[in-house]
Amino acid sequence: MKKLNLFFMAMTMLFMAASLTACSDDDNNGGGGADLPTPQYEQVSGKYAITSEGSPYESIELSASGNYIVTLNYSGGYYAADNTSANRISTNHHKSLLSGGAQTRATQDGNVIYGTFTSLGENEYALEGFGTIKLDYTGSDVTGIEVTTQGGQTTQYTAEKQPVMGDDNMTSSLCRTWKIEKIHDVYYDKETGKTDDVTVTPENPGETGYDMPIEVMWSKSGTYLVSYRDGSIGIAEWKWKDRGAGQLYYAWDGEWTGDYATITFDRNRAVIHDKWEDEYGRDESWTYLVAVDAPETPGTDLPEGQSPLANVFTGKLLKEMDGDRFIYENGYLTQITNDKETITFNYNYATGADGPDVYVTMRGDGDDDFAITLNEQGFAEKIVQTSYDQYGENVYTKTLEYDADGHLTAMNDDRNGRLYDLTWTDGNLTKVHWLSDSGSEHTYTYTYGDQANTNCLLFYYKVYSVDIDEVQCLYYAGLLGKAPKHLPELETSDSGSTTTFTWTDNSLTVDGDDYHPTEFSFYEE
Repeated sequence: MKKLNLFFMAMTMLFMAASLTACSDDDNNGGGGADLPTPQYEQVSGKYAITSEGSPYESIELSASGNYIVTLNYSGGYYAADNTSANRISTNHHKSLLSGGAQTRATQDGNVIYGTFTSLGENEYALEGFGTIKLDYTGSDVTGIEVTTQGGQTTQYTAEKQPVMGDDNMTSSLCRTWKIEKIHDVYYDKETGKTDDVTVTPENPGETGYDMPIEVMWSKSGTYLVSYRDGSIGIAEWKWKDRGAGQLYYAWDGEWTGDYATITFDRNRAVIHDKWEDEYGRDESWTYLVAVDAPETPGTDLPEGQSPLANVFTGKLLKEMDGDRFIYENGYLTQITNDKETITFNYNYATGADGPDVYVTMRGDGDDDFAITLNEQGFAEKIVQTSYDQYGENVYTKTLEYDADGHLTAMNDDRNGRLYDLTWTDGNLTKVHWLSDSGSEHTYTYTYGDQANTNCLLFYYKVYSVDIDEVQCLYYAGLLGKAPKHLPELETSDSGSTTTFTWTDNSLTVDGDDYHPTEFSFYEE
């Protein structure tokens, strides 16, 4: 039996929870806000209760990120449209942080109207799909709101701003609007012994379909609102349980059940971790968020002239490769994305931010963080990789050495328990030898023709049998040494087996497998 999730009510195998953790990994104890910019409308944000007798409006709330909620004064309370709420309720009616009652279309037909707003100046704001409002002040307090509907009718109402939470870093980090990038859910059915493991995105929601949550907004007034892919919304309440630990209570329809969530942050991102268990099954899920009012990559904070790319790539830069898209800003590789995974590069040595020289996050099929120490040449000499799964975390360390020309010559990899030695001759990688902790060892030699490696391609694993796992991505950022001068044609193992490599301007074919070539494209110079 599956429960509701923080964001939406349970569908076949996604997102059921009674607790939440949002953090840079999959199992963290919370605490610590993010270094995020102050949202544009922080000063005016708040929930304004309409106190005029007979007002059609119960309240008007403005969020710090530029979203609004107008609650109509229906005597029956929140209106829940059958076609949006019923299909999110599980058989045990559990309500989680991001799913519960209070569902309605984001139109004026229900009793909740939701959208974005912009400032018109002079304390007046345009509310998309609703009209305009003007805040009236007595001193520093809002005591009235003038509402002009889209039909042109203007009415003055008395109003009172509701109490808000403090301006501490945790509260300010949380209280903004967040986009949902993807959800990874693992459910174990105790009755059948079957485990379901699925990842969905707003673009590819799978069985979740239009019930997929796409956005969540928290406010300092104690409101939070979830937007779904089908255009419906869900509204609930929250308050801190333990602010220092990032734990917060939540309630749907005013029912404070004791369910709580824990949230931490990774720069402009958060990962929401849900976990619950009952007699029928065990569920764990991770939801990945990005703040809508903060840049996704370092961008203009990256100074020109310090990018490691220029140290490695003398030709064109990769644009796409086998579905991976390469994004550059100001001369730096800042992201590699595909339909299932996003890799984000943070160059602390260039921006002056705290932390390791370079910090890389990988979110998707596998969740990993990489803390990278650079040598004097600008290449990675130490990589500490933290990998997360439903069982916890594992930490691996790689140490690397380079020759005077910037070629990788040695790597000690404790993840696979291997020591690699790489031999370079006339600018080409001609031999790879590795020795494992168990005593097994292998040697591979490489033969080259005269095909120049004009775009500095280097595939450590696919071509050179250096099993560096996810760390290959660091090469594309210019952090794992320089490429060979030529493209290899043949690999010969110490057992005598051979592998051929066929290169075109936009592809690599291994052993004549024309059905599965590695295809790539480049940005024009």
